[in-house]
Amino acid sequence: MNVAAIMPCRGRAEQTVRNVKRLLATAGYGDWRLTCIVDDDPIVAEALRPILHPNDLVVWGGGPSGYWKAMRYGTARSEATHLVNLANDLLPGQHWLQRAVAAYQVTFGDGPGLLGFNDGHHETEHSCHFLISRTLLDDYGGWPVWYDHNYGDTELCQRAIADGLYAKAPWCTLFHDHVYFGGTDDEVYQEGRANAGKDRLLYEWRRDHGWPSVGRDK
Repeated sequence: MNVAAIMPCRGRAEQTVRNVKRLLATAGYGDWRLTCIVDDDPIVAEALRPILHPNDLVVWGGGPSGYWKAMRYGTARSEATHLVNLANDLLPGQHWLQRAVAAYQVTFGDGPGLLGFNDGHHETEHSCHFLISRTLLDDYGGWPVWYDHNYGDTELCQRAIADGLYAKAPWCTLFHDHVYFGGTDDEVYQEGRANAGKDRLLYEWRRDHGWPSVGRDK
């Protein structure tokens, strides 16, 4: 299984470097690439440059893009069969990716599916970060760029649950050191939740109307 793990990055240069080093050191899996999409932030880009291959550091200028648009941009640069959405506020556990790939293959084999990581906070029906097959993501219209920041992961998980294509692996750990759970608040979190109410209303409308298509994610 070839995996592309994509991390949109904005702010938190020191934390992001620690995160990337730990992700690389603990993945325990060979057939994967970590790509960081740096959102018009030269400080973060320069901090990451010494520890990433040049092809795995993408500086996307032109102003803020948002999490899901950055995921879409990174995915378009890869031909991997499976994708992982990451963030720069995660603490990966030992063999986080190896265990996820193994759990995915046991559950879904070579077929489509969504395998959630254990973030230390959410129960079985939701995963903020997950391993998803490209075929299933394409079936759902690609990364949910119609949301500003929130509820995109919720939509993908709920759709996979409804289709019987969702599972969560308790020992595949990506601990989410989020402000909601006691982490340190900052401008990035504040930007991320600025339109949370609007995203929630959009999510509820889309759910109630059968997840209408909004066009292919190319």
